[in-house]
Amino acid sequence: MQFLVIGEPCVDLIHKYDGEVITGYGGILYSVISLAVLANHDDIVKPVMNLGGDEHENVINILKEYSNINLDGVYKVDHPTRKVSLFYNMYYSGHSARMETSTAPTYTLEYEKIERFITESDAVLVNMISGIDITLDTMIKIRKNFQKYIHIDIHNLVMSTNKDGTREYTNLQEWRKWCSSADIIQMNEFEVKSMSRIKKNEYGVVEEILIHQKNNVKGVIITKGKLGVSGYVKKEKSFGNQLFFDLDKYDVSAIENPKFKDSTGCGDVFASAFTIDYCRNNDFIKSLYYATRISSYKTSLEGIEELYKLR
Repeated sequence: MQFLVIGEPCVDLIHKYDGEVITGYGGILYSVISLAVLANHDDIVKPVMNLGGDEHENVINILKEYSNINLDGVYKVDHPTRKVSLFYNMYYSGHSARMETSTAPTYTLEYEKIERFITESDAVLVNMISGIDITLDTMIKIRKNFQKYIHIDIHNLVMSTNKDGTREYTNLQEWRKWCSSADIIQMNEFEVKSMSRIKKNEYGVVEEILIHQKNNVKGVIITKGKLGVSGYVKKEKSFGNQLFFDLDKYDVSAIENPKFKDSTGCGDVFASAFTIDYCRNNDFIKSLYYATRISSYKTSLEGIEELYKLR
């Protein structure tokens, strides 16, 4: 199988609870490398991304360590690679969650740079690392021209960057269109609450995506950190002679990891694990459990350098 991965790499500066600061590469690289590790030896993982010239050689050398990563879709650009500072020792909007600051992202990826890889792919994973990785128009074109499996992690589509580099949650104006252009929609517990200006709870957003909109979305996944994950699918049900659609919800608990090191990239690894397992088995519930197990284990690993241990 061939897996196309779309997003943006970045340099992470991770400020841990104990004051330690760790610098490493992140962003879409978590998805690309974890996919390569979890894939079969004859599978091909093809990242399509703009990569800043300042880090191009370093990142390319890292990706070359994996024989099943094809680098034809990596475009070197003049814009410097985005730098993201992640603070895990702060409260954000009343929740115990990370706060982040960011420099300007690299250039948005045009559809023409993706199009030539579409026909030979078996699945597309879109991870909106910066929030401007691709445009809505490009996402719609991908869906229109690719009828196989598409997985999108909403991620920073619902984040805005202030002048000082701090980032905060915001509403996504065209969220219905974004969420109608993939088979599986993934977001975390904070993103789902920020998605809509009107619908403020998880169920309301998911119901709109799976039942009220005319699309072929197969499921919605809400990741919840230590609380695990909730997965929703649409099911046809009956009451008497009346047929109607309703939501079925599956809650999967995270596996507590006594060797916890770092949670950075867990959502990205979850997306990779779910994508590869769902493409193999077409079983939503099984893939929820598989991806939860893999992402839980990832918390014992630090940085992209240790992702090889996922194997």
